[in-house]
Amino acid sequence: MRIMESHGLRHNAFLLLVCLSLSITCMSVCMVSAEWSGDLSDYELASFDNPDILGENERRASKFNHFTLSDHGDVYVGAVNWLYRLSGSLEEIQNVTTCDDSRQDSVMPCHLTNNYNKILVVDSTRPNSLITCGGVYEGICQLRQLQDIGVEVQESIEKVAGFEDLTTVSLIAPGRGNNQMLYAAVTYTAVNNNGMGIFPAITRRSLLLGGTYLSAPDDTDTVPFIAAAQNVLIKYVLAFGYNGFTYFVASQKEDLNSAQYVSKISRVCQRGPNLDAYTEITLQCSGSDGSVYSLVQAAHFGPAGPDLAVSFGLTADEQVLYAVFAKNQGAPGTSDVPIDHSALCVYRMTDILAAFREAVRGCIQDGITYSVNYLESSFCNSFPTVRIEDRYFCIPVTADVNQVSLFKSAKGIDPVPSTAVLELPGTLMSSIITSIEVNHTVAFIGTSRGHLLKVQIESNTTGRLYERVSLDTSPVLTDIKINDTTRVMHVLTEQKIIKMRAENCGRYTTCETCIGTDAGNDGDPYCGWCTLERRCTRYSDCPSPDVSTRWLAYNAAQCINITNVAPYDNLPITVTEQQITLTVQQLPDLGTGQSYECHFGSFESPATKNGEVLECTSPPSDGIPAIPQGDDAVHVDLSVESSETLVQFTDTDFYFYECSTHTSCVSCVGSRWACDWCVFENRCTHESSTCTRPDEIIITGNNNPTAAAVKGPEFCPQLLNQTAEELLPNGIMRRITVMTTNLPNVAEMLSYQCSLDVEGSPQAVNADRNGDIITCREKAYTYLSNDEPELEVKLSVSWTDTISGVVHILDDIHGFDVTLYKCEVQKPDCSRCVTARPVLECVWCGAVPSESGVCKLNEICSENMVTLDNGLNCPDPVLSEVFPLTGPIEGNTVIDVMGTDIGRRFEDVVSVTVGDKPCDLAGLNSDYEIGASVSCRARAESEGAELVTLTVTGADGTMQHSSGTVNFNFKHPAITAFQPSLGPEAGGTAVSVNGTALNTGRDIEAFIGDNPCNITGQPVESMLECTTTAAQVGYKGVVKVSFDGAMRTSSDMYTYTENPTITEVSPLKSIISGGRTLTVTGTFLDTCQNRQIFVGDSSNKEECKGESATEMSCISPNITALRSITEVNATFGFIMDGVTKLLTWSEVNDVDLEYFQDPVYDEFENGMQEKVGETLTIKGERINSAITEEEIIVRIGSDVCTVSLISETALVCTLPEKDPGPGDFMGEDDEKGLPVVWVQHSNLKVRIGYIQYPPDVPPFVIIVSSICGAILVCILFVVICFGAQVYGAKREARLIVEDMRALEADLADEVRQAFAELQTDMTDLTSDLEGIGMPFVSHREYATNMLFIGQEITPDTEDEEYPNEQVERAMVKFSQLLSNKNFLLLFIQTLDAESSAKLSIREKQSIASLLTVLMVLENKLVYLTDVMITLMTQLIEDAADSDRTRQLFCRTETMLEKLMSNWVALCLYDQLKTDTAYPLFVMYRAIKYRSENGPIDVITGRSRFSLNYDKLLQEDVEFNALTLTVAIDEEGDVIKEVKVLDVDTISQVKEKILDAIHRNHPFSERPSASQVSLEWRHGRSGKLVLTDTDMRPLTDKWRRINMLKDFHVGDHALVTLVEKQDVPNATLSGSILKVQGSASYVNISFDEDKLRRRMSAKRRYTIAEVEAQEGIRDWHLTQEEEWPTDEDGHPRRKRGGCISLDAVTFRNKVSRHRIKEISFPRLLSTKGIVQEYVDNMFQAILSAKSAPKAIKYLFDFFDSQAYRHDLSTADPDLVHIWKSNILPLRFWANAIKHPDYIFDIRPSRTVEASLDVIAQLFHDAHDTKTHRLGRETSINKLLYGREKTKYHNDVVSFFEEVEQLPPVPTQELNKELYKACENFTGLFSKLSTLDQLWKLVRRFKQKLLDEIENNERCKDENLDGLLEEIDNILSEEPDVADAAV
Repeated sequence: MRIMESHGLRHNAFLLLVCLSLSITCMSVCMVSAEWSGDLSDYELASFDNPDILGENERRASKFNHFTLSDHGDVYVGAVNWLYRLSGSLEEIQNVTTCDDSRQDSVMPCHLTNNYNKILVVDSTRPNSLITCGGVYEGICQLRQLQDIGVEVQESIEKVAGFEDLTTVSLIAPGRGNNQMLYAAVTYTAVNNNGMGIFPAITRRSLLLGGTYLSAPDDTDTVPFIAAAQNVLIKYVLAFGYNGFTYFVASQKEDLNSAQYVSKISRVCQRGPNLDAYTEITLQCSGSDGSVYSLVQAAHFGPAGPDLAVSFGLTADEQVLYAVFAKNQGAPGTSDVPIDHSALCVYRMTDILAAFREAVRGCIQDGITYSVNYLESSFCNSFPTVRIEDRYFCIPVTADVNQVSLFKSAKGIDPVPSTAVLELPGTLMSSIITSIEVNHTVAFIGTSRGHLLKVQIESNTTGRLYERVSLDTSPVLTDIKINDTTRVMHVLTEQKIIKMRAENCGRYTTCETCIGTDAGNDGDPYCGWCTLERRCTRYSDCPSPDVSTRWLAYNAAQCINITNVAPYDNLPITVTEQQITLTVQQLPDLGTGQSYECHFGSFESPATKNGEVLECTSPPSDGIPAIPQGDDAVHVDLSVESSETLVQFTDTDFYFYECSTHTSCVSCVGSRWACDWCVFENRCTHESSTCTRPDEIIITGNNNPTAAAVKGPEFCPQLLNQTAEELLPNGIMRRITVMTTNLPNVAEMLSYQCSLDVEGSPQAVNADRNGDIITCREKAYTYLSNDEPELEVKLSVSWTDTISGVVHILDDIHGFDVTLYKCEVQKPDCSRCVTARPVLECVWCGAVPSESGVCKLNEICSENMVTLDNGLNCPDPVLSEVFPLTGPIEGNTVIDVMGTDIGRRFEDVVSVTVGDKPCDLAGLNSDYEIGASVSCRARAESEGAELVTLTVTGADGTMQHSSGTVNFNFKHPAITAFQPSLGPEAGGTAVSVNGTALNTGRDIEAFIGDNPCNITGQPVESMLECTTTAAQVGYKGVVKVSFDGAMRTSSDMYTYTENPTITEVSPLKSIISGGRTLTVTGTFLDTCQNRQIFVGDSSNKEECKGESATEMSCISPNITALRSITEVNATFGFIMDGVTKLLTWSEVNDVDLEYFQDPVYDEFENGMQEKVGETLTIKGERINSAITEEEIIVRIGSDVCTVSLISETALVCTLPEKDPGPGDFMGEDDEKGLPVVWVQHSNLKVRIGYIQYPPDVPPFVIIVSSICGAILVCILFVVICFGAQVYGAKREARLIVEDMRALEADLADEVRQAFAELQTDMTDLTSDLEGIGMPFVSHREYATNMLFIGQEITPDTEDEEYPNEQVERAMVKFSQLLSNKNFLLLFIQTLDAESSAKLSIREKQSIASLLTVLMVLENKLVYLTDVMITLMTQLIEDAADSDRTRQLFCRTETMLEKLMSNWVALCLYDQLKTDTAYPLFVMYRAIKYRSENGPIDVITGRSRFSLNYDKLLQEDVEFNALTLTVAIDEEGDVIKEVKVLDVDTISQVKEKILDAIHRNHPFSERPSASQVSLEWRHGRSGKLVLTDTDMRPLTDKWRRINMLKDFHVGDHALVTLVEKQDVPNATLSGSILKVQGSASYVNISFDEDKLRRRMSAKRRYTIAEVEAQEGIRDWHLTQEEEWPTDEDGHPRRKRGGCISLDAVTFRNKVSRHRIKEISFPRLLSTKGIVQEYVDNMFQAILSAKSAPKAIKYLFDFFDSQAYRHDLSTADPDLVHIWKSNILPLRFWANAIKHPDYIFDIRPSRTVEASLDVIAQLFHDAHDTKTHRLGRETSINKLLYGREKTKYHNDVVSFFEEVEQLPPVPTQELNKELYKACENFTGLFSKLSTLDQLWKLVRRFKQKLLDEIENNERCKDENLDGLLEEIDNILSEEPDVADAAV
């Protein structure tokens, strides 16, 4: 017995061990499976995508290789063929190609291979240095500048880096002589370039500059490999330095003669005289099952966190090696190809060092076994007595005088083992880096599939993968860096570099998931739970994290939690305001004055804290929510909130319950609450004391804490579980007996009743009680249904008590069921009747030969009966039908034979015959249905119908034969055709198969070759349809159909083609009702049969049509049912047979279909409109939403009204000339005899009403009317001529203004449409601005433009290298003198008083500007402001005395006025850049775009579209718009589409191409049109350089400039820009422009000198590139005689330079009709199109919110001066005039007119002319005078006559709003002025500025001395002496000056 017990114990122990093992395995699996899936968007701070992905071939090679970081924050990325310099936010600063096929050493140039970046390291030995190495050009390196990677400081010797995929690792570390050297390890192989050389494998290279840069002498700095070593195939993954050694980690063959692949770590001594002490050892990473991960993929050397250090037993500061390994393909260790099965192993550095020591010991003491057989001259000795010294690791020779060599190159024998801390099947790890957070070690591991794994290395045996972040689809590379302070990481994949956070604490939303208490599988070591804020954060992000338990660290023991609610976590709903006590673990302490609150849902209750206990009060009745209907309680969140954070930081469930909702004893006492049941009162209550009946029985609830003997549902009066099925035949009297328990005494129970709920109606009967047994009296129960043979119903039992007479229903927790049944239902024949359940006692009754009988209950059958076992036969079988009706002549069809009495069991069926052949029954017994059917398999038979019969065995053993005529048809199906003959490889194509008898048989299957084709629908005689499944492209197969196994094939083949692709959908707008035709372009679009577009889900779809393979048309779906909103951007997709990729096309391509609210069309007033004129206008709302004129169809009766114009509120169409006749286009609605107008707008069809055509007019009426009209015209002509003479030019002006207004209204719709087109292009512009920014000029250029424009001098930008010492000393004195306010005031006043003859206005302006620059350089703008205010105060006072105040500040002729202009320009700079530059620049671009939309005469500068009448092209030049395809690279892979005109000259075309390529880049950084040639390319080799010069012979003095159409260049012609050719077409040069990034281009063919020469030759305007010839006049669009021109080349004009009205009236023979017909439409349309941009610009300038404080200060000064001198009373406009003169007219008008002062752009003459008009408008808007129209009124002023008033009001409002701003404190003003100084500090040479200023004023020295003499203050300060001293210093002889020194 004991033996058995012992055995049992051992058995149990074994089971326990197995379970424990399984549980550990499960836990391990769970740890891996519990990882979070991170979203990159939660981590990413910035990213940079590889911009060099071009075509398919380039895509494979174009990838990133390495990156590095510089100390100044820039990021450098090495890629295939490219280097990138990025900012800290990963924005591209610079890129440089590393392909230079022009090199002499280009053995394997880049166009044949690719230059992989192999080494990218910041050279720490010298400033601003970067080392880059590539694989081509014999593996050379370059030393580049960090700040300009295009500058190559030095080039290295050859063979530094490996080729293409050959690995290279490097490290800068100490070397010989303690000098920093570059260590490099390269895969050793003969595969290099063209096989001509072998790279040195491990080297130590000198960083000294010179011809031997990065050299490595063979005898001292290389590890020499023998030639056969190329087969070892070493793949290096890491180089690192440690304690005087450089280590290399790699995977390789074990040795020269081994086929085994292992991972090794090798090292060389850094300070050794040579590398002879090279040593290598093997690293072994084993899995938990003992399997080996042989191939190291990446490694990282670094410290271990405290927890990991303890687990490893590490000493302080001891380092570890982290490495990720992969298993290899094939048998373990037999291949160097990794598979997706990786592991992470960790090695102690002490173990690695011990292994290196053992390797050296073995090589010295034990001999050759320890030598490295693939290294040249490697040897080991057998000196067993030699003691191993540390010096041998670097110098492997003895220290004695003999200098005996001990070894050269050693290897270890035994590997350094490690067991994986993490194993990941299905994942190939590719990179690793680690970080320490508090006590934890976290590894960040990249994978080959672009994922980043976050792993906590918990110990030396376990690691926890807690998150996987998807970064990219390309592999993560080994370069990965983390900042241990900021926790910011940089991760590199093949196609992207990502800057990201190391953690995303916000993803953990509960304390348990945050700190890892959820089974230990959640949480991030970087994160902890900020308790009072209820969120997961970094330690630093939680307020007061070190206080109490406010921040719970990762792996903290407990979360904050409410652990107990006392007295209970529930209350009766009627119990209110009770004290509740909460126990909260980890409850933090609060600061002084802070408190806690309890929240019961929305009710707040103050809480009292005592340790971890809070006391609060439950809500009053009105604070408790109602209990939901059908429930017994309401739930509220009981939470705790602190007043410090106002966050409910922890909560639990709390309930308010109502017992009375329970109506039965069992549910009452079994509920969750403390409810009791009062039996006689029949109610549920939480207070049983309220049950007052003396003999009441109280059953206590399960959850009532009160102890009671009668407690729980089992004590309730109830029915017991029934012991047998209760069967009741329908309509037959039966009793029912029921067992009960817990009934009250009989004396207390008056009566009993049973009730059956039958088909919703109760059938009740009284019952009798005998103890616990209740018997329901006899009753015949019935049910009506004749579809159910058996009906299960519920029984309920009730009783009535003797006192109250209340009815009590006994609880029935088991459910007492009664079954009613009918024998006759669903038993139509004898076989099915007698085989029914025996307990039902059903028999076949009344069966005689002449009668069929019926199924009855045995006890009511008085006739002949057949039972299951009485030996009587059922009637003979009668057959009624078969299925299927047909089958193939080959047989094999399974036939179902149906009828009655087909046996009582399958074995009764003896045989089935079809015709004269048996039908096989074998194997089909499962298909048999008793009495109803039997199945059999037909045999082969000839075509035709055959009779089906069967035979069964009767109960008495006799054979019973069937009756009934049932036939089965044998047919011979055939395939005659099918369509379509091809479809996409994805399948899903509906194939229609035609033929005969295609519905033959039972099981019909179709195939395309061997691939199934799924049959859809039911085949018919002549056709069946099937849907193809997927197959490979190009697969061909016949169509095959199987009819019950009989195969038929087609004669033709079906072909699988490529899946369709979609590249573009246009347009992308529709109305909600849909119906718009969308053009879809792509490939193989005609291969699909089912082509549909859908929006949202597939229920909103429309068909697509088209026969082309590349284009089809789809109708936008109606989404009225999908959306109730007005507008929506909806995703959409395409159903193209089985091609699933197109289902999400819009999401994948980030394209939406924009839906707009449906238009509304107004019906005609009173339902009818008369025809007036040739057009019909239909009004409405949103008419132009998502539609064009061509798409709207207007029907007039049966005819069409062609739409010519649409706007938002109106539609205009051209009416049919003749009345189309009555009715509508559908032939209806003709009751009124008038045509009906309908509008069809996409899917919308709207009836507008009737239109009435005027009746036909007789011919004689027309003749009479014409004669009268002619006479009237003559009279009117005479009157008009007379009026013109009388009213003159004033009337002419008014008429022109009226024409303008009328025409402006007529052009409104055209302007809106053109504006919309402009908006599209401007959207591209503004989006480009967001990425590139505006091309501002530099601070220096801005200052030069604003301060020195038009002047002859500007200060130098830099001091001379060796300045004159005398000048330096003198200028110091001069600066001191100018810093004296008294002198500076006198200086300005004296020089301003000089006449123009002695000191010109230009010289005064130069002095003022030099003085301004000096003040800025010395940060004295505050001082200059004080001087200016003093001078202006005096100036205003003097003007007030002489009544000349209106003339103040209106010019810049004095130094003071120029100083003010300069001051305003400097103070406005910040506002300009932040607020007004953008609308100004956008307005400029809008005008430029509009101007270039029409022809521009390159000779005269006149254009079709302009705001300036002077520059308007008066001729109506015909032109066509073209789109040129511009090739950016030689292969034509990168193109740019550019819009031009066919009348553009070649120079204009070049300018437009350059504009399109460079967009908003600075103009000074791009080539000009004159520096390039335009080359037209046609075909493979056809190239022609186009020029402006017409080479045809001249016929007169006029020579036409070549235009694009002269060369017959067509739409979409291919052109490119090539380097300027001196002789066109002399050479076929390559293209000079190449794409750089995604949207910018760089010039790569010009060398710097050539580019600099050509850039200096840029002209201000685009001109025709033709050589001038004497006597020859060039012309472009018009032949104009020369006008006299001014010095700038502008035509001279009288009286202000504007075309006045007298130039366009009858006196000059130019009719106003011509102006109205030609000039005004162009002027007004241009005005209307750009008006919004003009408004925006004016609004930005006139914004008081953005006004600088300096301007507010200046305006307040003017206000105070006017008030002081009481000037505003006499002249209310005076202050307005001063302010206008200073700000708008000093600065803004100039900025508008010359935007190139602010932006690095080149406005054309046409654009400048338009800007002149807007600048004049801005000027006029500030003018307070009212100008009347007259002969000299400019048309340009008339153009904006109406807007001037509006803008003038805006100006007044601006001045008023600035006045209402709070006064500017002096401190704030000074701060702004200092900021202005900072903007422009250091831009000019101070010494040069002072020197030039002195040279200008030196000749007025005596005048200044005289004024000083007359000025007491200046005289007292001895300023005259200082002035004399300056002159004396400059007059000293050099030797005298030297002596003085």
